[in-house]
Formats: sequence, structure tokens, C-alpha cells
Amino acid sequence: MRLFITQIKAVWQRENQLILASKWQLSLVTWLPLACMLLVYAIFSQGIPRDLAVAVVDQDHSRLSRSLVRYIDANPALAVTVQLTSLAEGKALMQRGEVYAIVHIPRAFEKQIYLAMTPEVTTFYNAQYVLIGKLVSSNMVKTFATFTAQIDAVKTLASGGNLALIKGAVAPISTQINPLYNVSTNYIPFLVTAAVAALWQIFILVSVLLAFGSEYKNNTQNSWFQRADGAVVSAVMGKLLPYTLLSVVHGLLFLSFFYGYLSMPMHGNWGYLLLILVTAVLAGQAIALFIFSLTMNFTQAISMGAAYSAPAFAFIGVTFPAESMPQLALIWRSLLPITHYMQLQIGQVNYGQDFMTLLPQLTSLGLFTLMFVVAIYRIKSHRDNALVTDNNTISTGHDDE
Repeated sequence: MRLFITQIKAVWQRENQLILASKWQLSLVTWLPLACMLLVYAIFSQGIPRDLAVAVVDQDHSRLSRSLVRYIDANPALAVTVQLTSLAEGKALMQRGEVYAIVHIPRAFEKQIYLAMTPEVTTFYNAQYVLIGKLVSSNMVKTFATFTAQIDAVKTLASGGNLALIKGAVAPISTQINPLYNVSTNYIPFLVTAAVAALWQIFILVSVLLAFGSEYKNNTQNSWFQRADGAVVSAVMGKLLPYTLLSVVHGLLFLSFFYGYLSMPMHGNWGYLLLILVTAVLAGQAIALFIFSLTMNFTQAISMGAAYSAPAFAFIGVTFPAESMPQLALIWRSLLPITHYMQLQIGQVNYGQDFMTLLPQLTSLGLFTLMFVVAIYRIKSHRDNALVTDNNTISTGHDDE
């Protein structure tokens, strides 16, 4: 055991020297992940989208039409940025991305309301931006409902009705809708935390691929193995150790930033969250090492790692429900450590799951670490074959002499 620890320590010290000697590798495992996290947070720091640009085509120019425009502009999520004379102008603005919706108020809008007719106010919105389109649509519905309720209330009072009749006419059914776990529908808890986790996984994979790939690219693998006295397991563990520690630190900093500094709701156990974090790091490293061992080539391994990890965010299930994904997508989703990690993180942060509840998902995440066994076996086989080839070359050289 003492020899094993000594071997790991020797390789670890060598790897620390290599990291410090490479500005790119040092950046990759220190400040770059933090900078990317802060950049993603800065993009969504407002939390709730506000003042989405809306154009209005008011062809009535009446008191009620102007009142409706003010109602739209008063909605926190919407902002009437321009009033136009035709829909063609609005279409041009939408195609240039200057507005997200166009509201058309027809002629005789006020007159039809006074005659108890039903004027049609049309909203056109850009559904290409799915989340923005849904926000615009839902907030327009709320605004029109409020405006219509006010008109109905005025009509009821004008006809001699009382307050009770107004309530019954305007809202015959009372509803109460209570959001859970993200009460303010803030982008940061559901979107930013997932995006940061996906980036974190990419950095975990790339750092491992770069560390191992550089050895074979620079033909320094013999020096690496010699530090571990030829023991492949010790060589791999010692080389992974600094990246494991730094990745865990990054993960803790991410979580501390969101659930400590930003005081986002945290209903779970920090001890369980740390266990999940460490397991996720080891799972990501195991996959990275396995990918590298498939080719033992730096360039090919980086390409495969990018293809594997870059699209992971789409499969996490926070922007599109996993239950609605096709079977092939579900299979691919299950092969990504980050999807299991995010389910565990959400389960802890939002639901405060106990250990027995999170155990099945934690086990699924832990199974990825079995790739270490396959990867180490392949690295050892490659090393042994290289030694045999070198010995044969030397023997052949002596025979020729």
C-alpha cells in the first residue's frame, strides 16, 4: 500500500508541474470554467424576461384602443416600442428581429364594443423563439383578459348591477394556481444551473483528454509510466488526481454561488450533494478516459469527446421534457452522466430527497465509473504491445549486427 501511494504521489507531482508549465492547461483547470459560469449567469442575470418589444398597429385611434395599448405596455413582460400604420411595417420589423409581436387593433374597435359586438384584436408573435413566443402569448392573454374584465365591469355597473354581479359576470369560476419550486419562474434556477452543469461536464472531459492525449502526442508516456514504476493503475490514478480535485472544487464553487451567494432555495442535504458531485466528476473522467483509450490518439479523442459532450444540454430535460423525447433520444440521454447528475441535483435542491430515494439514480451515475476498468486495461495493453514492439526492434537490430 505504501508503494502504491508513493507511486501515485510521484505521478501527481509530475502532473502538477505539467499543468503549471502549460498556460492553456492551467487556464482550463483554474479560471476558465469560472469565467464561463459567470458569463452564462451574466446573460440571464435579470432572471425574468421583461420589456419584450411589441409593435402596435392601431387603426381605430379611439379612447379604448389607446387604453388597450397602455394595458399592454403596463405588463412587466411587454413593452410597446413602436406604433405603426400597417401590418407590413410590423412584419418587416419582426423579420429584422426588432420586435417579437405585432398587435393589430381594427377600425371601429370602440364602436363595436359600445354596440355589444365582438371586435377582434389580433396578435402575431414570433414562435421561432419558443420561450419568448410562449411568454409573449401568455402575457398577451392575461392583458386582454384584464382589459375585457374591466369593460365588462363598467357595462354591468352602467346597467345598474352591483359589485357581486360584476364578480360573477367577470369571473364566474375562481381559480388558484400555485407554482412550486420556482415560484417566480426565474430563468436562473431552471436554465442557468443546467447550462453551467453542462459546461462543467465539458471541462471535465476536455481536461482529461488533454492530459492523457498530450502524453502520447508528445511521446512522453514512457516518462509518465516510469514515475509510477511501470504500474499503469498508479500512473492513471496519479495523473487524474489533480483534475479530480480541481473539478470538485469548481462544482462546489458553482453550487455555493447559486445556493449560497444568490440565496436560491436549497431544500436538500449538502453532504448528499457533495457525494453526487464527486460521483459526477469520476463518471465524467471515466467516460473521457474510455473515449481516449478507444483511439489512443489526441486529435481523434478530442473530436469524439466534443461530439459526445457538446449536445448534452439538449438531453438534460429542463428545456424539453424527457418524457416526450423519442426512444433513441432517451437511450442517448441515459448514456450521458450529466443527465443523471442534473436529476440528482434537482432532486436534492428542489425536493430534498432522502438517501434511499436518490440511491437508484446515484447508482446509475456510479456505473459510469466502471469505464475506468476498461480504459485502464486498454492503456495497459497498448503499453505492453509498445514494449514488445520495442524489444523486437532492439533484438532485430542486434541480430543484424
